Amino acid sequence: MAKRTKGWLDDSHINELLAHSSPAEALAITLFADAGCRLREGLRFDPSSLSGHLLRIWGSKSQRWRSVPIPERLQRAIAAATLDQEVVGRKRLFPFSARQLQRRILELCAISDTPITTPHRLRHSYATRLHAEGIPLATISHFLGHRNIATTLKYLHVGEDDYDRAAAALDRRSRRSTPRR
Repeated sequence: MAKRTKGWLDDSHINELLAHSSPAEALAITLFADAGCRLREGLRFDPSSLSGHLLRIWGSKSQRWRSVPIPERLQRAIAAATLDQEVVGRKRLFPFSARQLQRRILELCAISDTPITTPHRLRHSYATRLHAEGIPLATISHFLGHRNIATTLKYLHVGEDDYDRAAAALDRRSRRSTPRR
């Protein structure tokens, strides 16, 4: 049985889920993990909302548009899903409901021995991974469609690397402030 994480998954966990996913499942997972979509936003995804490296998302809560940059992995997932013959023949891009997708993600966690996750936890992972790369909090908040940065703070989780980076920063600082003799 997969173990629980403390709120987020790193890229290796996400890649494990994707390795066992169908094109439509991979697209949904990467929309949550690489664009920060909410569950309903991801399932309403329309490939026409992609413009180069930017994805326009209609906020299911805010009822307004936001644009987010997307990585190559999400661009590949969009291309694979929109070229998949099963997907092309359907009226809807995704062949599953929100609940079916949530259950399938749990199955994928068990198959891939990845920590148990949900679409919303993948959204948290998006925020945490951006923060770990030094993206400003206000920018992350905008990408998530939050009106209040305090909400965004709840999405950020501490990882093992954070302790190492903090210790290194404190070492650098203490060396700069050490009196010279």
